[in-house]
Amino acid sequence: MLVNEINSKKIQKSLFKRILVPFDDSDLATRAFWYAINMNFNNETEILLLSVIHSDLMSSSFLEFNTHQTVLEQNKLKKIKLKHMKLKKIASESQIPCKSILIASSLVTQSIISQIYASKSDLVIMGTRGNGNDRKLMLGSVSLEISQNSPVPVLLIK
Repeated sequence: MLVNEINSKKIQKSLFKRILVPFDDSDLATRAFWYAINMNFNNETEILLLSVIHSDLMSSSFLEFNTHQTVLEQNKLKKIKLKHMKLKKIASESQIPCKSILIASSLVTQSIISQIYASKSDLVIMGTRGNGNDRKLMLGSVSLEISQNSPVPVLLIK
């Protein structure tokens, strides 16, 4: 009888304290967010919503910037911030803690892996394809690389 009580206590605790959801505003990324919401057992799990804004400006010299590129980057950032706010509101309504992280980088995969370590995430939930240009591949290059190099389990959503 004591063994069953111990096992039931283990089952009641959440397996994951922090779920990292890389988010690029694609349909699959939104779906991954909903999986994270639904995996939040006993409201003990925190969701970390991470967007790495792939910035061509990051790899350019400051002298090469032009007004058009800067405006496009600012519009992209505003759009993703609004989406983060909407998703955080959904999480809040479900009484789930959710943090928003925005990173501008030309190294998307490396930024996600670094954030897994920095945030001490227990699980990554992400879409198999995002907003990249090559829609022919069944598994996107970012999700493939994350799944192969992540120090924690990765749940790929399709």
